[in-house]
Amino acid sequence: MEIISLSLDEETLEKIEEINEEGSFNGRSELIRKAIERLHRETMENSNLEGELNAVVVARHPHRKEQEIAKISHDYDHVITTQLHSKLSGDKCLEVFHTMGLASEVIEFYNELEGSKHTDSVTMLPQDQ
Repeated sequence: MEIISLSLDEETLEKIEEINEEGSFNGRSELIRKAIERLHRETMENSNLEGELNAVVVARHPHRKEQEIAKISHDYDHVITTQLHSKLSGDKCLEVFHTMGLASEVIEFYNELEGSKHTDSVTMLPQDQ
């Protein structure tokens, strides 16, 4: 097994410790392997989506990053049919996007949000596949 170096901020490390304590993982490495496996499975499922896709994309982000999320979403105006912004407790916000368009473009939008350092979490819920 290969050993790699990984840089994590304090908040992420705290989340790993919290999950590790609540779950039955055999240490942090096992937890990270399982998380990567889950993300890989989700990525492969998304890559199988094709044609016209009707999906809801939900993103949680810090309020101070709202402009960065808006920049990303403006690039995908052609697939976003509705957007709902909600202020959550603390400094968090929730964006709910209804999308309709080519699966490749909706997935690209989702991937850009999920890969952004400005989002805390992103979920895509296909509606008619």
